[in-house]
Amino acid sequence: MGHEQTLVKLAQNGRISIPARQRRLLNLEHGGLLVAEVQDGELRLRPARMVLAELRDKVSADLTRSGDSVDQFIADRRAEAAGEDT
Repeated sequence: MGHEQTLVKLAQNGRISIPARQRRLLNLEHGGLLVAEVQDGELRLRPARMVLAELRDKVSADLTRSGDSVDQFIADRRAEAAGEDT
C-alpha cells in the first residue's frame, strides 16, 4: 500500500475526520474500530482487524516453534478452566 497524505484539521473536541479516499483504501466502515498508538512521535491509526491478524500470526508462529498449535493451546486453556470450575 502506498503513502497517501492529506492534511486534516483537529477539531476543538479532539476529533479528526479521515478522508473518504483513505477510508476506502483501508476498507474502514462507519463505527469500525481502530487502534491508535504513538510511535516515533507520530499518531498511527490502524484497523483493529489488522492488528488482531498480526497478533494471531505472531502467536501462531511462536506456538509452532514450540511444537504446539493454536488448537492445542485453546484445548489446554479450556481444560484448565474446566478444572477451575470443579
